[in-house]
Amino acid sequence: MDPVDIVLLFLSAALALAVRSVMKRIVTRRLGKANDALLEIDFWKASSGEALTRCLVFVELLSWAATILLVATLAARAL
Repeated sequence: MDPVDIVLLFLSAALALAVRSVMKRIVTRRLGKANDALLEIDFWKASSGEALTRCLVFVELLSWAATILLVATLAARAL
């Protein structure tokens, strides 16, 4: 296994979790409560058209996609 892939895997997962916690904090501040299962939808409603905050949703989703891709790559190499 390539150590760079493993580091990238942990960094992408950490980025996704950090962005998710920021999104939860913003939703809690604006709406008073946050539903973990529907956090992206709640955040989309709470951001009300602000481009910078809406980019957080795409950063989180892309981070999770990168995590899945890196896990698949590492699993393919291990097999």
